[in-house]
Amino acid sequence: MKTMKQLVIVLAAFLMAAGCAKSNSQNQATPNTAANTGAVVPPVVVDPNAPTSSASTQLFSSGSTSAFTPVSLSVMNTYVATHPLNNPSNFQINMNLATSGASRYGGNISISYTDNGVQYNGVFKAGMGSNQTFPGMYDNGVLEANYNYWFNSSSQLVFSGVFEDQYGAITVTLVPESTSTCGGNDAEPCTTSPYKGYVYFKNFATTPAPHGTQRSCWFIYTGPYDCRSNVIATKSGLFPGAEAGYQLLGTFNGVNVNKAFNIQ
Repeated sequence: MKTMKQLVIVLAAFLMAAGCAKSNSQNQATPNTAANTGAVVPPVVVDPNAPTSSASTQLFSSGSTSAFTPVSLSVMNTYVATHPLNNPSNFQINMNLATSGASRYGGNISISYTDNGVQYNGVFKAGMGSNQTFPGMYDNGVLEANYNYWFNSSSQLVFSGVFEDQYGAITVTLVPESTSTCGGNDAEPCTTSPYKGYVYFKNFATTPAPHGTQRSCWFIYTGPYDCRSNVIATKSGLFPGAEAGYQLLGTFNGVNVNKAFNIQ
């Protein structure tokens, strides 16, 4: 009897070892096969415009709201990414910003459209506070909206900034609609002329790695959540370069700076 029990135990152990070996070989097969064939799996981007309730209209109850004109339906589909657009309409953008200190501006940029009777809203944010301090990390104590400010370009006072939601980032650039006004002070917005805006976007690639809450994407230096644009950060130009992975989404006009930046 004892010999029989020992035989059963040995047999069970053998079967378990075989099962584990099979499981491990299956787990390794997928990446090895992909590597051997040279197949490249394109990143999957997620819709940054999840439908919201009727309460979403509150997003547009303050700030400055303008009609938004996408570059094309094809580009809009790239921005949306998770489902094909049918016949979208009523594109709008709302800027609702305020100073967060040192002439930097945080707040929300909301982009909306209606498709198949559903309103979709993308709300992109820049924080109003400062980065938390962590040992060994860059940008400790820096304003979250550090790259969002007014500056002079070609004798015109312009604005550029970067904002994000959990699925991607946008940059917003404002230039005066009239080229004869709004020069001079490069710290405060010009309120004597309406502005025209440009929105560029960059969707994050889908990844199992969490974004985290320690830093906004413009303070992330590597990986799928890096949305930095040297042009926007240094104000060496008006728009993010293609090398930063951004694409022009659309334009808008008639921005009321007093309302957009909550200037009293």
